[in-house]
Amino acid sequence: MRSLMLASRNLTRNKRRTLVTALAVAIGALAIVVLQSLCTAFVVSLIEVKVESKLGAVQVFRKGYFEADEPIRLSFPADPQLIARIKQVFGVTAVAPRIEFDGLISNGSEGTMFQAIAIDPELEFQVCPKRRDWVSPGSLPLQAGRQGDMLIGKTLAESLGADQGATLVMQAAGPHASTNALDIEVGGFLPTLDFAESRRVATVRIKFAQELLRMPGLVTSYVVGIRELSQASAIAARLRAELGDGYVVTTWSDLDPTTRTRVISVEYAFFLVALVLSMLVATGIINTMLMSVHERVREIGTMLSLGVRRWQITVLFLWEAGLMGFLSAVVGTGLGYAVVYWLGRSGIRGHMAGGDTLVLYPSVGPGFLGAVIGFVILGTILSGLYPAWKAAHLRPVEALRAN
Repeated sequence: MRSLMLASRNLTRNKRRTLVTALAVAIGALAIVVLQSLCTAFVVSLIEVKVESKLGAVQVFRKGYFEADEPIRLSFPADPQLIARIKQVFGVTAVAPRIEFDGLISNGSEGTMFQAIAIDPELEFQVCPKRRDWVSPGSLPLQAGRQGDMLIGKTLAESLGADQGATLVMQAAGPHASTNALDIEVGGFLPTLDFAESRRVATVRIKFAQELLRMPGLVTSYVVGIRELSQASAIAARLRAELGDGYVVTTWSDLDPTTRTRVISVEYAFFLVALVLSMLVATGIINTMLMSVHERVREIGTMLSLGVRRWQITVLFLWEAGLMGFLSAVVGTGLGYAVVYWLGRSGIRGHMAGGDTLVLYPSVGPGFLGAVIGFVILGTILSGLYPAWKAAHLRPVEALRAN
């Protein structure tokens, strides 16, 4: 306790220098907290857009689906026993059928190609909870109990001159039948975040797709809902063991490696920025501590002459570094949390030209705040090791002669 009191008093000797160094450490901690919250918000947004709104965490297909020239031919019956086998796997919370198909959509005078996902609204929102919100402002998600209306990409709708409520014609070929065509009403629009995707995508009900493709009771895949997205690979492995070689089990990262790469890139970028900030802060601490050693050479020599051990000198300087790091870390993380809380309440809005608004909600957990405080304290102590060692190894006679 005596060393702590002495260390705190020593920090006030040169208030300006201590304040500047502490401010640099606090700003570094603040920057790390804010950057982490922004990275988390971006990653969460990617996951919501790609996984919880469209892909789902885990998917089950027939073996050979991805290698087939006409994947739709590898559809399989919506078997309650198969669904029960999937549900009994530990970690699975829900199962929803899907049909993925493509074809031609027209307004009667002109047409274009489309790609569609057919869903069961009663089950889909259990495996992809964000799909309920994955609609353009002013549109509603597909509801159970109806059949004809669809959600369509805005760019695709504009190319056909189709407003909400307009009737279009979908043409597609099923696995065992010739091309069929059915009228379908535009019930709403999908959000526009990717123009290439918006030119061709549509979402319809599974019953409509089964009628259009003449495949009653058949599906092309099952989407599996799970408790924790981080457990997708483990649950997929359990499903492979349960279902055997007749099926292919994939995760969202298998189907969308681009999103996985983006997530990893964001994490690496944050690590590099945090590393650079840490090095800058450490440089400032080392400089401050060395200047303190230089100013207190005679004092250190006197202490050594009076019998103070060298390790006690080392501990004193490490206490100074640790105390400065603790106070700076608490202030920096506190301010960082305040900034993140404010940004999280208001949201950060991004808008693509001609596209819908994307809102990011930064957040940071108490565990990360505690980790930042611990990291900053450890970093300041490590940065003070060399100055502390230098102070402890001064020769008393030479130190007493210093001016």
